[in-house]
Amino acid sequence: MMDLLPFSLVIASAVSHASWNLLAKQCSDKEVFLWWTTFTSLFTLLPLFYLILPDWCLPPAAVPYLLASGVAETLYFLSLGRAYELGDLSVVYPLARSSPLFLFILAVVFLGEEVSKWGALGILLVVLGVYTLHLRGLSSTEFLTPLTSLRGRASQLALLTAFWTSLYSLIDKMGVMAVDPLQYAFWLDFFIAAFLTPVVLLRRGWSATVSEWRRSSLRVLVSGFLMRFGYVLVLLAMSLTQVSYILAVRQLSVVIGAALGVGLLGEKYGGVRLLGSLIIFMGVLILGTMT
Repeated sequence: MMDLLPFSLVIASAVSHASWNLLAKQCSDKEVFLWWTTFTSLFTLLPLFYLILPDWCLPPAAVPYLLASGVAETLYFLSLGRAYELGDLSVVYPLARSSPLFLFILAVVFLGEEVSKWGALGILLVVLGVYTLHLRGLSSTEFLTPLTSLRGRASQLALLTAFWTSLYSLIDKMGVMAVDPLQYAFWLDFFIAAFLTPVVLLRRGWSATVSEWRRSSLRVLVSGFLMRFGYVLVLLAMSLTQVSYILAVRQLSVVIGAALGVGLLGEKYGGVRLLGSLIIFMGVLILGTMT
């Protein structure tokens, strides 16, 4: 079981994560917006880092983890940005947050772990939730709709985003066990920016980055703060309890994100999508805590 402090940190992180994803969905150029967010996420928290960071120097022990995580998070941002360009927040976000399913599969395939009854139930619920997300109603005539919808590019990119999340979460867990979590979080943004910047500039050009800043500078600043603040909370929680507990509880953001998409953006099929997100949350909670 999780103690109250790490539990509270993770809940606050879930709210932060869903909120900055809402801002990313609302912007014009998703990929460029996320690129700007990686920069502002560091600078908006510089005063906090200045006050509480024990050491500003890059710790050599963290470099391998920062390099690997930087690549994984770059791929994460590229997949997420494209998914939001093609799909609704209430569908893309819950799919992108299904990373505990991939963590469980990786453990079974590469570590030889057995699939328990709880594990099978968790997988079944996640798959059922993903299927439900793509329904347009609960009538029998809509039952086969997800078989077509799941072949859509937005859903595929969202699931790919979930895979990258599971990968960088494992890397970061090892990283914060080697160095101070705040020190790790501080340097992580530099590595993400180093990998993401040339990709975005080659794909979108400098003029697109300037235009997006002019349109969305306030949202970028808020999103940057929420992104890094939320992940700092996760890294702190990782140093206090098991990573599987953290990833499971943090999936409450699945329901929050779907609710924001339906309630604030007016996306269609709200009841069904909220139901699907709740089923996914139950599944990943089981995968994270009972397996």
